[in-house]
Amino acid sequence: MHALSNQSTVLVVAGWVAVLTLLLAFVLLAIIVILRIRAQHRERRDAQARQFWTQVIQRELEGEEYKGRRLQHNEVAGFVEAWNAAHDSLTEADSRRLAALGQRVGLEAAAPRMLRGSYHDRAMTIIALGHLHDRRLFDVLSPFLSDRSPIVSLCAARALAQVDPPRAMSMFVPMIVERNDWVPGSVARILAENVDGSAAREIGNALLRANADTTVKLVRFLADIDAKRAAEVVRQLLDGHVDDHIISVCLQLVNEKQDRERVIGFLAASRWHVRMHAATALGRIGEADDGPRLEPLLADSVWWVRYRTAQALLALSGMGVDAMRQLQQRQSDRYGRDIIDQVLAEHGLRSMA
Repeated sequence: MHALSNQSTVLVVAGWVAVLTLLLAFVLLAIIVILRIRAQHRERRDAQARQFWTQVIQRELEGEEYKGRRLQHNEVAGFVEAWNAAHDSLTEADSRRLAALGQRVGLEAAAPRMLRGSYHDRAMTIIALGHLHDRRLFDVLSPFLSDRSPIVSLCAARALAQVDPPRAMSMFVPMIVERNDWVPGSVARILAENVDGSAAREIGNALLRANADTTVKLVRFLADIDAKRAAEVVRQLLDGHVDDHIISVCLQLVNEKQDRERVIGFLAASRWHVRMHAATALGRIGEADDGPRLEPLLADSVWWVRYRTAQALLALSGMGVDAMRQLQQRQSDRYGRDIIDQVLAEHGLRSMA
C-alpha cells in the first residue's frame, strides 16, 4: 500500500514538472516572437527614417535648405545611418557645409542616448558627431578613445581628428603604442587623413622617447604620412647605434640616393637580415657602379641574402639579362650562379605575363 502511494506521488510530481516545462517553453516562445516582432518593427521604422533623411540630406547638398522638423526620438538611428553614408563620399568642404544641417535638426542633442546604447549605436553615433566638425564636442567624444572595443576607440580617434586635429593627435599618437589591439591599417588611415601636420609632429616627438619596438611601429607610420620627415629620422637612426631590428626597418624605408653611402656601410653587417635589407635598398637607390659592392653577397651563407642581392643587381641601372649572365659566368660560387638562374627565370616569367 505504501509503495502504491509513493508511486502515485511520483506520477503527480512528474505531471506537474511536464506542465511547468510546457508552460516555460510557451513563455520562451512568446518572448522570442515578441522580440522578433519588435526587431522587425524597429528595422521598418529605421528604414523609413533613413529614406526620409537621405532625401533631406541630398536636397541640402543640392542647395535646398531644410527648414522642417527636428529629429524625433525614434528617428535618430535611421538619421545617423543616412548621415554617415552620405559623408562616405563627400569632400571635406561638402562635409563642413552639411554640418549646419546636423546642428539644425538636433543631432548633438539626440546623441547622448545613442552613446549609452549598444556597441553598434555608440560607434555609429561617434562617427556621426565627428562629421559635425564642432570643437565643443571634443570632451564628449574623448572618453571613448579609451573604450575597450578597438572599433569604438578608433571611431572616436577619427571623430576627434575631425573635431580638433592638433589636440586629437596629441592624445591619439601616444595611445598607438599602448593599444596593440588597434588594426595598423585603421591607424594609418586616421594619420593619413591629417592635413595640418600635427600627426607627423606628434610622431616625431614620440620617437624621441621611444624604445626599440615603439620606434619600429612609429617610424613606419611616419613614412606613410610625411616621407621627408621620416627620411630625416631614418638617417638619424642609421647613423646611431641602434637595435638591428630598427636598422632593418630603416633600410626598408630608405628611398633617397643621398643615403647610398649609409646603405653601403651595412652590406657587411653581422646579422643576415641587415645584409639582406641593405642589398635590397642599394638595388632601389644605387647606381650602375654599385654592382661590385653587391657581388660578394651572391656567395652569402644565407639563401635570402643571396636572393635579394641577385634581385638588387638586376634592378641597378644598366643591368639587364645579358649583364647578369656575364656576372654569372664570373661567379666561382655555385650557389651564386644558381640564385642568378632563379632570379632571371622569375624575371622572364614576369615579362611574359
